[in-house]
Amino acid sequence: MKTTDLIGLKLRHATQEDITGEITDVLFDMSLKRAGFILSDITTPRGTAPVLFSPQVLSLDEGIIVVTAHEDDILARHTTSMNRATVPVDPADLPSTFIGPFGNTFSLSMIAALFNARIDGAKPEVGEDKDGVWMTELVGHAVRAHVADIGHVADMLLDDQFTRTQNVLIKTFAGEFGESPPEAFTVTRVPDGQLSVTISQDAAA
Repeated sequence: MKTTDLIGLKLRHATQEDITGEITDVLFDMSLKRAGFILSDITTPRGTAPVLFSPQVLSLDEGIIVVTAHEDDILARHTTSMNRATVPVDPADLPSTFIGPFGNTFSLSMIAALFNARIDGAKPEVGEDKDGVWMTELVGHAVRAHVADIGHVADMLLDDQFTRTQNVLIKTFAGEFGESPPEAFTVTRVPDGQLSVTISQDAAA
């Protein structure tokens, strides 16, 4: 399945009718070989909030994604996500600086501003050991071969379990499409956080 087709699909819980949602993004590992998490906007009687799922608890049933994760687990993560997104901090309420116990200076107002930026539409945390790249970052991103860009990432083709990448779909500047295995790509983040996607010489030829 194309990842761009997966994004936007409706979601329902296997047994609880009041847990519904929609797929909004997919997090791939930096090798692009595996989809580690699938992000969904989950709606419960309390409201809507983003929740991460492992692909292992998802399946496709007549065009709808069915989630089999335990309802209590989903509701707990949904509540955490909602609380995180609904308690912004007003930087004006905090002192501009704070002296730490070792003489180091913190800017509490800056920390608050960054916190608000993260919760305003930000994706849930996936853990420091789960570095990856979101599909919404990849789509349209330039692909470099040798010293020049050859096109951009058009899609990622997933297996039926939504866990492994079969191929990366590239659209060239000439409007042609080509596929290469994830092993042909190198994805890195430069120091300013920007993404770099390169393809091996053999695959680009």
